Amino acid sequence: MKGFVRTVISILIVTALIMNFTNPLQAEDEPIIPIKPPEPPLVIIAGDRWMPVFKAGEISDLNIPIQNRSNTPATQVRVSVDLGDIKTAPFEIDKMHLTRHVGSFAGTMVVGFKVKVPANAKPQIYPINVSVSWSSETGAGGSESATVYVKIENDLKQPLLKLQNVSFEGERLPGGKSSVINLNIFNDSDLIIKDLEAKLSGFTPNGINLDRWPDTQYVQSMKKKEIKPLVYRLYIDPTMESGTYTLDLTMKYKDEFNTEYTKEEKVYLPVDGKGAKDGLNPRIIIDYYDFGSDYVQAGQSFSLFLSLLNTNENKSIKNLKVSLGSEGGIFSPVSSSNSFFVADLPPQAHSDKTITFKCKPAAENETHNITATLDYQDESGNKYTENEIISIPVTQQLQLTTSEVIIPDQVFAGMPTAITLDFYNTGRGIIRNLMIATRGDFEIQNGDIYIGNLEAGKKDYYDVTVIPSQEGKIDGVICLEYDDEIGGHYQMEKPFTLNVLATQEPPMEPGNIEPMPEEKKIKNWMIAAAVGVVLLVATGLIIRRIRKKRREVEFDEEI
Repeated sequence: MKGFVRTVISILIVTALIMNFTNPLQAEDEPIIPIKPPEPPLVIIAGDRWMPVFKAGEISDLNIPIQNRSNTPATQVRVSVDLGDIKTAPFEIDKMHLTRHVGSFAGTMVVGFKVKVPANAKPQIYPINVSVSWSSETGAGGSESATVYVKIENDLKQPLLKLQNVSFEGERLPGGKSSVINLNIFNDSDLIIKDLEAKLSGFTPNGINLDRWPDTQYVQSMKKKEIKPLVYRLYIDPTMESGTYTLDLTMKYKDEFNTEYTKEEKVYLPVDGKGAKDGLNPRIIIDYYDFGSDYVQAGQSFSLFLSLLNTNENKSIKNLKVSLGSEGGIFSPVSSSNSFFVADLPPQAHSDKTITFKCKPAAENETHNITATLDYQDESGNKYTENEIISIPVTQQLQLTTSEVIIPDQVFAGMPTAITLDFYNTGRGIIRNLMIATRGDFEIQNGDIYIGNLEAGKKDYYDVTVIPSQEGKIDGVICLEYDDEIGGHYQMEKPFTLNVLATQEPPMEPGNIEPMPEEKKIKNWMIAAAVGVVLLVATGLIIRRIRKKRREVEFDEEI
């Protein structure tokens, strides 16, 4: 009996060894958990929710947010900005450091650059290229680049030189003699002007000439609102008739940032020539006009104010008829004729008139002219005709049309959702500096986009991905900002609502049970076979032992 027990124990030990050797949950089939290496740093240039705004002439900070989305710190971080062409850059490049170095960081940080906006910066939206590179303690590194948009505002009056007046001794320039005149130039701006080069032209052999005097004068610099004279010595030919004559003054100059400008002016000179001193021919000019703003809106009415001046110091004019016309009928009078009449205009006197015009709706986005024809007579009945040009900038009404915000039928919490908006330029003018952004109480991916210019008749689309964090109704808005040709700023908002549902786990279908891998099937079969063999052998041995024991008992009884 003891041997039998030893046999059964041996069989059980062998079975246990076989089971331990072939158990798929142990030994070679026991899952091996690998040691996960550290993930490399993932650095991005985070999109700022609001476009930075800077004012011309001020010093400020350009803040670039960067984010490390990995748990591994980034080291030797280098952030650089590229402002592009120095002539069109919104900041003074020689006054700023274009690269910043950061030792190590994780999470989110802001890298600041001290910037100065030049006083002559053009007010608009500028793209700034930003790049960042990094390393890590694990040896992994990388780089990333993005475009950041900044808006420049400029309330400073830009460089502008004006001919304030002309001064000389006496009331007129005498014929056959030399006279010194002063052209008084006014810096009507908030900036310093330098390197002024002024050239006087329009001289004729038998008319007005320079008397051993250079035609070009130079001024080194002019402070803002400063007046400086340009001195010329002129000789009036004795054969000249009495009257008012014109010369041309061309001024080229720079601002303190070396930007160049050009301005042209007419110089009116009264001449006392052949005949009596009171024999000057009367001349009528439009010395001032105003249409109420910097531009005229196409399709809109406006009031044109005209101031007429009799430049003669002694003679009156009479029967003055002023006729106004424009090429292509761009401007047409409203409830009045395109001409008016002045019976009498004394010497050095003004006559003012206001006429209402309407601009043609289809007028191009540019400067159009009104020609003023002035017919009049002097006291002796002599007839004269003068022509004056009135320049009026025209801008088209902008018309940005959008579709409704397109949202998917089902929106789930924690799941990315694509939102789309179509937009069209249905006006005649160019939509400039179009910027689109999305705002709302949800995560926004790549929501701020700079479109730039949108030509008349063109269309485009905007799409953004949002991730709501909770179920329920969540309001959002798509904001569109843009400018017109003359710097006018416009804003449009398209609100929308997300009906967010709770995230649902997909059900397990009955027929979707993963089949057992073939290798696992074979191992299970081997285990079952081994166990079966062991049990079969053990059963056989037990039965054999019992039978042997019975035979021994029977043999003893027979004896």
